[in-house]
This record gives sequence, C-alpha cells and structure tokens, in this order.
Amino acid sequence: MEDNHNVCPAEAVGGLLLSHLSSGGLKAFDLTHTLEEGMPSWPTQARYGSVVYESYEYGDQALHSGVTMSEHTGTHIDAPVHFVKGAVTIDKLPVTQIIGRGANIDATAVSSRGVFTLSSLKAFEAENDEIRQGDIVMFRFGWDGKYGLRGDAAEFLRDWPGLDGEAALYLRDKKVAAVGCDALSIDAFGSAGDVCHYILLGSGIPIIENICGLEYLPVFSFVIGLPNKFKDGSGSPIRLVAFA
Repeated sequence: MEDNHNVCPAEAVGGLLLSHLSSGGLKAFDLTHTLEEGMPSWPTQARYGSVVYESYEYGDQALHSGVTMSEHTGTHIDAPVHFVKGAVTIDKLPVTQIIGRGANIDATAVSSRGVFTLSSLKAFEAENDEIRQGDIVMFRFGWDGKYGLRGDAAEFLRDWPGLDGEAALYLRDKKVAAVGCDALSIDAFGSAGDVCHYILLGSGIPIIENICGLEYLPVFSFVIGLPNKFKDGSGSPIRLVAFA
C-alpha cells in the first residue's frame, strides 16, 4: 500500500534536534534572563513583581504566585506594533517567526554609545557566510556582562552600544526573520529617533532585546524562540534557546 503520510518540516527538524541532543551531538544554550524581582527595566515600563497567593507555609495544598510585569520585561521580543501604529501585534506573529538559523555576530569592539556599522557587518559576512533571508541575527556587545539586580544594574541601564541605521537597512533588505542584541535596546543609548526600531519594525521584522549568553555560541546555530500570545500585545518575554 502506498504511504501517503508526509512528515512536515517542523516535525522533521524537531526529531533531528531530539536525536542529536540525546546522542550528545548537540548542546542546548539558554539565551534567556531569569524573570525575577529587582531585574532591570526601562524607566517608563512596569517592573517585574511576584506575590505568593498560595503556599504550603500558609497551609495550602498548592503553591502559586501572581505576577505583574511589562510586555518588554527581561529577554523579550518587540512586535512591529510596538513602534508602528496599526502594525502586527505579538499574537499575530507566526509561531515559526523565531525558528531558524541564528547568526551570532561579535560586536564587542563597539564602544559605549557606539554603533556597529554596515562595513563591519559586511566584514562579518566576508569572514563567515552571508546573512540569509530568514536568519535570526544576534549582536553580541558583551553588555549582558553588566546585567544585575537593583543597584547592581546601573551600568546595564546606560551607555549601551547599538546598531547603525545603514546596517539595519541592509538587514531589512536581506529579509531576515529577526534582529536581536544583548543590550536593553538595538538602538544605542542616547541615539536620536530610535532609527533601527522604525526601520526593522516598520518592515515587519521583530526585535529581540536583553539576550544573554551569546559568548558561548558558535557563529551559526539553530535558534528557537517562543513569545507569549498576548492579545493585541506590543511584545512579550521570550524563551530563547539555541542549539549547536
């Protein structure tokens, strides 16, 4: 009898990942900051908070907490509507948006408030491989090394570097799936106009910010990131994982 069962690409990829993970051929890298009280946040956005509602210590049979936070807390994704009125909301992004090849670009040579330029991006391509359509491009400024809780987050919350507008236009034209970084914003601290946000989000390309652990990744990996499905949301915390 003819077998008409077709395995979809997602199932094939998932099976391959599980096979390589179980055999030790692949490692999983968690690129996500822990959600916890005292974590750094943009001054105009809600801070993370957690309140215990049920506890074994209270004599309850279960443990659970209520959580409040901004849509842009910790390692998070900006939906296009975050900066562009009427654009795609987080619940309308394809579930496969952040599934694909990840390009890990070393931008640690960029100084505070500086920008990673188009020429540096092309130099990366010349040394490694061209950025392709559908890539998840991540810039490692090394800024997550300044990450801290409460008073220890002061350096993380100022003077971060970012991406140059020309480089953002180049990535837009490449039709990448997403652009991310390990700083609070893809636009450098103090830069005028949030140019990269408008270029990328205005073209339907989401932005991932506050990534961590990129120093452990090779240049290319397989990346999966799943945001929460907030109705009409402007963004969401995301669990970002790479396999290499």
